[in-house]
Amino acid sequence: MLVRVPPGRLGRSGAPTIVPDDWTLVAEGPARPGFIVPLGAWIESPEGAGPWVEGDAAVEDVAAQLLGAPVVAVRFGAFADGRGLTFAKLVRTRYGYTGELRAFGEIVPDLTEYMYRCGFDAFVMANRRQAEAAIDCIQRMSDHYQGSLRQPLPAYLRVAKHV
Repeated sequence: MLVRVPPGRLGRSGAPTIVPDDWTLVAEGPARPGFIVPLGAWIESPEGAGPWVEGDAAVEDVAAQLLGAPVVAVRFGAFADGRGLTFAKLVRTRYGYTGELRAFGEIVPDLTEYMYRCGFDAFVMANRRQAEAAIDCIQRMSDHYQGSLRQPLPAYLRVAKHV
């Protein structure tokens, strides 16, 4: 099941929803239109395809190659491994990637809110129940004290600007 958050800030852009997945994620093989393939296969034939990378990939080594991709998927090998969050934040802020950034692998619904705040806008969930739980988690908080990719200014600075 694919959960997608429309572009923009939550609340201003619409709620996350379960949507049909237009992409087929494969573990190996040549890149073809509509497929998300390992980075190496995508580099050989990127037209109409998207790459996936491991969450522990060094963003500085691959970011320049990813910028033209319509979708980049980041694989989380373990739910407790936060390196994919750093990858997302850096590829969005430091390198300016604007396409769909999706998380797949060991995704726990409780963590999707943090993943969204780091730059992910799509989540591949194991089943409908997890997808619905992920949507609930993403929408749980209406505002955050800390700044994030989605809302760079922390709350105290947002309030200070309006006083």
